[in-house]
Amino acid sequence: MKLLAIAEHFPSPYKAYHYVQFERFLQDGHELTVYAFGLHDGGMGNGGQEGAFVRQTRYLPPTVREVPKFFGAFLRDFARRPGRAIQRSFRAFAHPASIKHRCLNMARALLLPADSPDVVLVHNLRAAANLQFLRAIYPDAVIAMYYHGGEVPGVPTPSVATVKATFDSFDVVFTNTESSRKHAIGRGQAPDRIVISPVGFDLRGFPDPQPRAYRRDGKLNIFMVGRLSEEKGFMLGLQALKVLIQEGHDIKVRLAGDGPLRKQLAGFIAEHGLGQHIEMLGRVEQADLYRCYTEADVFLLPSIPAGTWEENQACVVQEAMLFRAVAAVSRTGGVGESTAPAMLPFSFEPGSVEGMVEGLRKLVTLSADQLSALGAEGRAFAQSRYDIRVLNTELLNTALAHARDTIDDDESEEAIEAA
Repeated sequence: MKLLAIAEHFPSPYKAYHYVQFERFLQDGHELTVYAFGLHDGGMGNGGQEGAFVRQTRYLPPTVREVPKFFGAFLRDFARRPGRAIQRSFRAFAHPASIKHRCLNMARALLLPADSPDVVLVHNLRAAANLQFLRAIYPDAVIAMYYHGGEVPGVPTPSVATVKATFDSFDVVFTNTESSRKHAIGRGQAPDRIVISPVGFDLRGFPDPQPRAYRRDGKLNIFMVGRLSEEKGFMLGLQALKVLIQEGHDIKVRLAGDGPLRKQLAGFIAEHGLGQHIEMLGRVEQADLYRCYTEADVFLLPSIPAGTWEENQACVVQEAMLFRAVAAVSRTGGVGESTAPAMLPFSFEPGSVEGMVEGLRKLVTLSADQLSALGAEGRAFAQSRYDIRVLNTELLNTALAHARDTIDDDESEEAIEAA
């Protein structure tokens, strides 16, 4: 099958699931072309094993100001297939928009493949909003989008009309969880055109860490990781951990990641004399991240909602469970759906320091054998639900099925009008 994948940023260390999905498409024998509007420094988030398709990623202008940088690519693509280039550009220009955006659409269409793919998959609402003309230039392709949820703080939120028009321009929309499905419906997506399809993992990259120790050095070892920003709730996590430490519980905490709140979090640790118990690791490479999961008894996710954003699947939770850590999570967004049921008694309401303390108090009383049993349930849960081999096949089959349904509906309407 010929696939065209388009991401907002690729490669990106923050979106390793793109790499995993794209690589699996290739391993399954599909022909894949990848485009993006930009990239994030720091690699792919896949341990540095760069595939050829990453180096061959092509880029589209995110703004009119960037268009002149692409003149060389425009000329090359036009010279190869001038007839199709003119056809694509005219169709994109005709798509309803302001004159400025029509010109930008025309430029993007000229850079996209001349030959129609079987399926186009666009990741993220912001990227999809820039590509509402795809159906006009690829009328025979299935046009699909993956909705990863709302915009993180600091990222502009598209207007209600833009979001609705974006959803309407795609044949089918995929999303991680029932929570994010409801979120998309609340933003204007038709319920019958949105399908839950979780982000998957290449399970070969998550070997079973057994034999695995719990309560190393007699302590409860807790791990947190993520961008050090307000919506991730790490300050709340430190406040809850401070309570446990002051109660005399023997715990060791590692916090990995970087971001705008790093100095503030470090200041809190120093101010309250918590340095003996809490270590800030900064940004870590994948091998070190996986080691931290394996050495942790408990993985703590204290995220909170912020604007239109909420955690959807929270992939770090599944990673932790695959390494048999016990997850204590905020019940925000789709996190509860994406966490092993046996671990939900330790979960808490988002933003509740008291709830977090209560959940962690339950965990500090557990023996190594009890933690091990919970870890086994978490790994089994993640293995059964998040295998990229299964999820990729289901996604493509669903996309094709929705396209057939759309064609059947259109033919039925035409027949009724003719009668």
